[in-house]
Amino acid sequence: SGRDSEQPVSAARSGGLPKWEAVLERMRSENFPVASKVLPPSVRQDLHALYGYFRLVDYAGDEAPGHRGELLDLLEVDLRRAYQGTARIPALRALSPTVRKHGIPYEVLVKLIEANRQDQRVRRYETFADLLDYCALSAAPVGEAVLHVFDRADKSLIELSDKICTALQILEHCQDIRADFNQGRIYIPAEDMRRFGCAEEELAGAHASTKLRGLVKFEVDRARRMLAAGAPIVSQLSGMARIAVSGYIAGGRATAAAFAAAGHDPLSTEIRPGRVRTFVEWGKLYALGRPW
Repeated sequence: SGRDSEQPVSAARSGGLPKWEAVLERMRSENFPVASKVLPPSVRQDLHALYGYFRLVDYAGDEAPGHRGELLDLLEVDLRRAYQGTARIPALRALSPTVRKHGIPYEVLVKLIEANRQDQRVRRYETFADLLDYCALSAAPVGEAVLHVFDRADKSLIELSDKICTALQILEHCQDIRADFNQGRIYIPAEDMRRFGCAEEELAGAHASTKLRGLVKFEVDRARRMLAAGAPIVSQLSGMARIAVSGYIAGGRATAAAFAAAGHDPLSTEIRPGRVRTFVEWGKLYALGRPW
């Protein structure tokens, strides 16, 4: 969606953008290790730059006060500038060397902005297929960009990465059902809600009903299967790429385990993956190249 690069930047007054350091601080709350300290500094710097961009776009679409559409337009303009080395926003300035060094296509990164634009107008997803279309904008580009950092963005690996990233997104949606509902959004497909007999209001309760726990388990199990379907990517990677991608899958598997331990009730408990479980899964994946 090409826009005039001279578009007014009044969006900056829509509430502004958080500082770069505050954006990176969000890494601590992720389900998976974003940039493990065992990775070389140059790789960590590139992954930090990508993460900072992803989180900033999410902030503009989810949390920013004022006119979020204008803020997203501003980010799209500055993303174009990042590819020319003239970005003005600190997170986009940090991103610029990474996208140019690794040839990350603009078309990949702009999808995150499109996903957040969609969040402004789409509040419900009728079918799982509809949700997958959204994840193709909001989640899949993240993994594709990471593969570019390791110079492994082959078509077959991107397809496996898409499964992993979509699974991670579904798990996050299940963790955040109350917060999303309070924002007026539901990412659980409406067809699944009906199938389990769950009313929308249940998503804001203090505890998950038996029906809602069944629904959450259904979605988490589906995410687990998608993680398993994408896991063969590990055996096709080596070195630092294998370490990083194994960590992402391990975080997803540990999150699914945390759901099971909490009886699939994300309303009465904050579901967080255990660090020990994450590292155990990570070690198995890295060593064996598969999740079991």
